[in-house]
Amino acid sequence: MTVRHVIRPRSGAAFEIKAGQVLTVWDPQGCQVADLLAYAIPDVGEVISNGRTFDYEETIRLTTGNRLWSNRSRVLLEIIADTVGMHDFLLTPCSVDTFRHFYP
Repeated sequence: MTVRHVIRPRSGAAFEIKAGQVLTVWDPQGCQVADLLAYAIPDVGEVISNGRTFDYEETIRLTTGNRLWSNRSRVLLEIIADTVGMHDFLLTPCSVDTFRHFYP
């Protein structure tokens, strides 16, 4: 079963993804940014970690075949297809504080 959610610009949404399910991020209008946060269920203290991901994947250029690791050294997600080719996983996701810092 495919479920499609439209997320308006400058907003967000949360989804529960179970093992074996696929999340597809699509930018139909182009030039948008999609921030991604991932937590383990039931322990939301286990969260996606760019540092562990870079270390274990031995690259900062994430693409098809790379896995996204948690702060507890477990794989949370795997990139199974990538049509973009360039991702910025260095900065934290956008927030009011981030925008205040960079764009006072």
